[in-house]
Amino acid sequence: MDLTDEALIENFRRTENITMFQTLVRRYQSRIYTAAFRILSNSEEAEEVVQDTFLKVHQNISKFRQQASFSSWVFKIAHNQCMDILRNRQRRKGFRLLSFDPQSNKPEPTEEAMEAYSVISQLTDPGADPSQSLELNEQGKMVTDALKQLTDTQRTVVVLHDIEGFQYQEIAEIVGTSIGTVRSRLHYGRIKLKELLEPYFSQQNMSAISR
Repeated sequence: MDLTDEALIENFRRTENITMFQTLVRRYQSRIYTAAFRILSNSEEAEEVVQDTFLKVHQNISKFRQQASFSSWVFKIAHNQCMDILRNRQRRKGFRLLSFDPQSNKPEPTEEAMEAYSVISQLTDPGADPSQSLELNEQGKMVTDALKQLTDTQRTVVVLHDIEGFQYQEIAEIVGTSIGTVRSRLHYGRIKLKELLEPYFSQQNMSAISR
């Protein structure tokens, strides 16, 4: 019988058996990649989110408390990574005329961080690029293109609720806002999606999207 997320974490804390952590990574890497790809519309950045998310999970596993589910906790970390990338995009827009090495001002990573990152990189290698599967699905591509036209906040809650299946309370905890705000963003995001996708889908398919 498969162990729960919490049991895997407890065993990993107690024994430091890397296979426990590997199981957690395999259990969530595809979901996090898909969510990040939907939010960022960039496969390389989505892969970066997966890598950095599990690096942070590895570094902070001792801080996890079972008052919240592991899925909510790991998606909150992934959400923060996505928001950092979106904020960096906005900042870069104002500095496109500058030419410099973005790595030059970063402190050298510690040996411990490099070792952990190496472990995470090996664990999160999904084989075939997941974005190829998304692009093969024409309907999925249409939805992805439509999602790009939502605001960042609307797109995030639509992905978390309608694609990942999180409840309002969980999403509120992940994105750090109230349930009412989550409901509002989801409502207006769905309305916009329906307007964008109506030319491509039958009314029957649209009812499933906007339910």
